[in-house]
Amino acid sequence: LSVPMPTYAAPAMTCQVRDKTDEYIQDLGSQDPHVRQAACQGLGREGQRPRAVPPLLNGLQDQNSYVRLAAATSLGQAAKKGDDAVLEALIARCSDGDASVRRVACTSVAQVASKSQAFRARSALLARCEDKDGGVRRSAVKALEKVAEKDDSQVLSALLARSSDSEAFVRFSVVEALSNVSAEGNGQVVDRLLELVSDRDSRVRCCSCESLGRLAVRGESRVLTALLGCLEDEADAVRKAAATSLGQVTFAPLQELELQERHIAELEFREQHEVSTRDRTIADLKGKYEKETAELRARVYALEDRLKLEVEKRDAEIAQLIHQMEEQEWIAGVGSVIPHAGEISKFIAKLPELAGAEHYGKQITAPIWALRSMRIQETVDTASTENSMEAKEKRSMLSLFDLFERVSSGSTSPWELTEASPLDVFVHRLEDGTWGLFCSSHQRLLAFMMRQACNRNELMRVRCVLRSKEDLGYWSWHWNCFYDGSDGRTMSPKVTSPQSSPSRRKMGFSSSSPRLAGGSPSTPTGVTRNVRTSRPSPGEIQSTAALAAATSALGAQACVRSPRAFGQAKSSASPSIRRSKSSSTTPSSPRQIPPK
Repeated sequence: LSVPMPTYAAPAMTCQVRDKTDEYIQDLGSQDPHVRQAACQGLGREGQRPRAVPPLLNGLQDQNSYVRLAAATSLGQAAKKGDDAVLEALIARCSDGDASVRRVACTSVAQVASKSQAFRARSALLARCEDKDGGVRRSAVKALEKVAEKDDSQVLSALLARSSDSEAFVRFSVVEALSNVSAEGNGQVVDRLLELVSDRDSRVRCCSCESLGRLAVRGESRVLTALLGCLEDEADAVRKAAATSLGQVTFAPLQELELQERHIAELEFREQHEVSTRDRTIADLKGKYEKETAELRARVYALEDRLKLEVEKRDAEIAQLIHQMEEQEWIAGVGSVIPHAGEISKFIAKLPELAGAEHYGKQITAPIWALRSMRIQETVDTASTENSMEAKEKRSMLSLFDLFERVSSGSTSPWELTEASPLDVFVHRLEDGTWGLFCSSHQRLLAFMMRQACNRNELMRVRCVLRSKEDLGYWSWHWNCFYDGSDGRTMSPKVTSPQSSPSRRKMGFSSSSPRLAGGSPSTPTGVTRNVRTSRPSPGEIQSTAALAAATSALGAQACVRSPRAFGQAKSSASPSIRRSKSSSTTPSSPRQIPPK
């Protein structure tokens, strides 16, 4: 180390103390380094004065190391704690080329740094712990003791590393710092102190024994053994420190008993707390498990019910599909019976389009197979006796087979018969949702159906006129009077009276109606009807039925017979039939129909 320069001799103080800060600041501008050094020292003695800080910061930049040393020392005394500018300047001087300046700068950094600036100060001081100068290392260790927090791992690691320093006074300072920075019972620090009680320097051994008394856990055997060994040390200070520390780490009998009882009580309380906590946890888990189990059970039941419904639904769909497949197989065989079933289905599918009022009175072409009858049996609108009813039935049968003979012999066709006089038809939707084309001409429809049945390879068509059911006129009256509520697929050549028909009574018509009672006409005003007057006997009716069965069985052969051959067949059946036919050709007088 260089020889210190002589300090500036201050004049003797008088009774009245005066402020010399301005004089010292003025002296800092002197050319003499001794004067500048003395001025820096004087500013430090004046205490904390804010106006003295800027000149001292300038002094840190002085070329003379003694001036920088004095400025660093005075800044630690004159600067305000937490001053960032002063702290940054002192941290910079910690790397000064002069070791004495670095040593004093480390001490001043610890004096100026606040708690918020502890991290920056600690980082700078940790770097100085590795300085090549032992004095700087010692100053950095002692400064770390002031700025480090309790049990700071980074500071403890640095101090433990410096505990093996080559300089004894550095090791001594490290042991003191470990005693103040480390927490009680820190095993790593205690282990290092147990090693340092055997250090070659007595001061280090003495300080290590004192530190063990403050940091070691009471009753720790290895600490007691080490301190007992130090009672034989050659240095009086070491023996005295070991004895004092033994009194601090050794249990007295009563103290040990109290500590044991306290420890037992703590263990019992902890055990009770753990047991109660465990019981609460078990109860919570049990409740949670029961809740989840109930939810899962309810979900399983719901899934089972859903699965059952799905299975039932699937089984129903499978049964429906099987039924549909069977129906499709059956329907596929319809083509072999009725070759033109596809065209008939297409026509029936278009019936809803013809149900509007704008189509009433319109003529259409319809397949015979698509037509339905408004009534099962031919009706008569007059009150008749049993004999007259039988006569009506005979005439109806003769008229039917006469028409069937004409269309079967080829003298005419259904199309030709309906071209001049089309069939009156009604578009009607049944209760099951199906649509049908209902014909009011019972006799002609029955003859056309018989002809179509005898010639299934040909799709016969007829001309029809669409009539309204809701026009409050004749055709509405006609529909309400003669539609019997059936599906129209069944027809019979028998004759019945509308007054005795159950279906007519169900639709709200009675014999008291002025149109239905007393033989109200079924045709419009001005229209004449040809009524046969002959009355066949019951035997003739049976012969006629036999002839109808024979005609249906003959099929296509009956279609090519000539009218003469067909007449011979009727002659062989019954002579009365020929008379009835000849008499039926005479038209009856026309009957007038009440106005609509």
